[in-house]
Amino acid sequence: MKLKKIASFFLIGTISVLTFTGCGDSKQDLSKKDSLVMTTGAVRTLDSVKASDSESFNMIQNTQETLLVYNHDKPYPGAAKSFDVSKDGLTYTFHLRDGLKWSDGKPLTSEDFKYSWMRLLNPDVGASYAFFLFPVVNAEKYYTGKGNAKDVGISTPDKNTLVVKLEHRVPYFDQVVAFSALSPQREDIVKKFGEEYGTKPEKLVYSGPYVVKEWKKGAKVELQQNPNYWNANEIKVPTIRLMEIKEFNTKYQMFANDQLDVIEGGTGDYINKLKEGEKEGKWKIDYSAMPSIFFTKYNVKSENKALANSKVRLALSLAVDRKGFTDMIIKTCIPAYGFVPPGILEGDLDYRKEVKEPLKEIKFKDPKDLLIEGLKEEGLDQDPSKYTFKYLLQGSTAGTKTQAEFMKDVWEKKLGIHVEIVPTADFSDYLQKENNGEYDLAFSGWSGDYNSPLTFLDLFMKGNGSNTGGYNNEKVNDLLKKLDNEGDPKKRIEISKQIELEEIVKDPAMAPIYYQDMNSFQKNYVEGLQFTKFGGRYQLRWVSIKK
Repeated sequence: MKLKKIASFFLIGTISVLTFTGCGDSKQDLSKKDSLVMTTGAVRTLDSVKASDSESFNMIQNTQETLLVYNHDKPYPGAAKSFDVSKDGLTYTFHLRDGLKWSDGKPLTSEDFKYSWMRLLNPDVGASYAFFLFPVVNAEKYYTGKGNAKDVGISTPDKNTLVVKLEHRVPYFDQVVAFSALSPQREDIVKKFGEEYGTKPEKLVYSGPYVVKEWKKGAKVELQQNPNYWNANEIKVPTIRLMEIKEFNTKYQMFANDQLDVIEGGTGDYINKLKEGEKEGKWKIDYSAMPSIFFTKYNVKSENKALANSKVRLALSLAVDRKGFTDMIIKTCIPAYGFVPPGILEGDLDYRKEVKEPLKEIKFKDPKDLLIEGLKEEGLDQDPSKYTFKYLLQGSTAGTKTQAEFMKDVWEKKLGIHVEIVPTADFSDYLQKENNGEYDLAFSGWSGDYNSPLTFLDLFMKGNGSNTGGYNNEKVNDLLKKLDNEGDPKKRIEISKQIELEEIVKDPAMAPIYYQDMNSFQKNYVEGLQFTKFGGRYQLRWVSIKK
């Protein structure tokens, strides 16, 4: 599909705890508190069309207004007050609210949505999420240069109406519409700033509940209430400060000292400390299983010719000690033996309950023997010790290094290969290197964009913006197209099962490691903060401070 929000488990940055000395007080005067302080990872862009990672979409989800928005993980009226669907399910008509405005006071109309969506499809832009709109009539033809923009099935009968015509039924299209990549954009602003659009707060306008007041890359993002937002009177917290902090121990100390109001994640001993604090009533916890998976992605076009062989890639996967990783290293999350996380639905059916994880179902020989077989098939030297695999990390924190050392140790002991750990400066640096294919193996993550197995399985389709490793399996490509056109939930599950088996076992594109769960720790006065399963990671529009 897309670069579908590559997810980061450890949020990273460059701020020292000393930066915040005096910012908090263990006995806060809540009657005067009018802002919240949270954390963020490295934001790459504020351009909704060019965004492709979770940290950027977090900012966009809270500063731009899609037609529908996620409220408790279900599409909810946003810029559109309502929408109609034709009986055949092929035509969606969205009715915008009256009087919508941009942050500079100018009217927001259906033309702004059409412009943004057509820009997403423009082949010259090269948007990672263009495929999101491929079900629209003639959209894929336009994107691939086989059709014209004027023939794409998106029209605006008037300034408050957007009509979208689809090639085939899409059961989750309302969820697609709620995703931040489909935010509106102003043509005059995009053209004014050109390539700089979305690179600085002042180089765009906003349609959502907040505007970006300040963005200091590598340090912080400050959001301020948008007075021209259609529902501005219901925004309870006027300022949100999001800090980039490198190490989780720094986050923990700041949270314990009231310098942070909310923290997410945490592993090992910090989870235990935070849970103990919750038991003592110091703060509260919001736990949920997330539609996210972390895995090792293979670069099949790497200079390391061994990765061209499916048996070599499968051997790397079989050697992974998933339970050891979750039990001993991160001390949280769920070992993954498939690619689709628990809780993902196809209609009313839970895919993971209907389909067993493929790595649990199939018995294999010793992974080192399999590795040697694969090397032999490629006509390569069969001595594993002759091969070094470059392993790209999502940062350089103590946590990421510990995880990498565990994986390196397992691979080297079980397979006899060498593994070179390649750290990155931050998540943004990782994404650049990952997009450029500067890796043999990459620690990667994916968060679902909507509630269907397809949001994971199409990650390795030919032409997908996230398919940086050059994986190209014609059977998978054909099955994905078949899945995209199938409306029956049971048939969709059967097709998804075939795709998952191919991507993991028969011709591996990656090695699953763990499904993510989410621990959000919030001060007791924080209310209404939603950590969403789809789209950006959180919704700030309903948050408030209990006085």
